[in-house]
This record gives sequence, structure tokens and C-alpha cells, in this order.
Amino acid sequence: MRKFLLPLLISLVTFNAQAADEAEACLTPDTDYLAMEFNAFDQTQEQGWREVADREGCELAAADLIKTYYTEHSDLSEGRLGVLRWHEGQMRAEAGQYEQAVALFNQTYKDPENDSFGWNYYVTATIAFIEKDKEKLLEARELLAAVEKPSSLNMTDADGNPVEMRWPPNLHIVDNYVACFGKTYLEAYSTQCE
Repeated sequence: MRKFLLPLLISLVTFNAQAADEAEACLTPDTDYLAMEFNAFDQTQEQGWREVADREGCELAAADLIKTYYTEHSDLSEGRLGVLRWHEGQMRAEAGQYEQAVALFNQTYKDPENDSFGWNYYVTATIAFIEKDKEKLLEARELLAAVEKPSSLNMTDADGNPVEMRWPPNLHIVDNYVACFGKTYLEAYSTQCE
């Protein structure tokens, strides 16, 4: 038994070291991702985890970076923590880690009283797509499509300029889930299916 365990341990250490090297190759040297302010890390294109995720084959490195970020920043609001979990889940889903992605997505549901944008229907549709439950996907799609735009909603950018917003949010993504049903999350999220 000992003769078997030693080669197994050596191969596990080698595998973990190789995985760490691959993840390290996805990160920009001398960038302190964990020191970034939330908006720079999460909401700015070509920065933070998004910069990592844009590199081919770096989805898991981006997911692990997001998890490390929110683990290290215990002062994050519940809202921001939910956003980070959602983005980690997306990266894990793109990499094919569906079970982990669904577990993360399940943690992002909002209190129904605070969900005027139909977020919970989007979460349900995403999980249904991954779990290949077309009936549940179509039901969530119809519920999302029926969400009325709040009359008081006036979206603006940082300079106060009006911003056009698709309504309801994420319906175009859910429609793509329907069109891409049976394909991978990455295909459904990043390409148009017909």
C-alpha cells in the first residue's frame, strides 16, 4: 500500500504545482488584484477579474481570484458579495464546473420584495439551462418577460447622462438560453444560437 501512496502523492503535488503555475500565468505580474477597490476589481472592463477572464483558458483562474477577493474582503455588503458570487459562478460555468456554479448562483437570490428587475427569474432560468430543465427555463423566461419597468426608473451614467437599458434586464440572455438549449453555458452566453 505504501508503494502505491508515494507515487500518488508525488503526482498530486506535481498536478497542484502545475495548476498553480497555469493560474499564475493568467495573472498580470505586479498587479495587486486584492488591493483593488470593488468597482475597479469587479465593474471595470479590462481590469480586475475581467482582465484575467479575457485570457484564453483562464476562466478558473478568474473564478479563484474572485473567490479570494471576497474571502479577503470580509467588509463587503451583501449586495456586492452576491455580485461577486454570481461572477465566480459564471466563470465556473464557462469552465464546465456546473455543480459549483449552480451552488454559487443559488446564493444570489434576492428577497422577492427587493427584486423589481426580475433578478430571481434570471437566476432560475440560468440554473434551469445548466440543469437542462427546459420546462423550468421557459417558465422563468415568461415570468421575466412579464416584469414591468418601474415608472420611476431613470438610469444615468456617472456624469448624469441618460442611459438606455434593455427591459427587462437579462431577457436577451435568457432568450439565448432557450435558443441554445442543450449547448454549453459558454456557448449560450457568448454566441447567438438559432
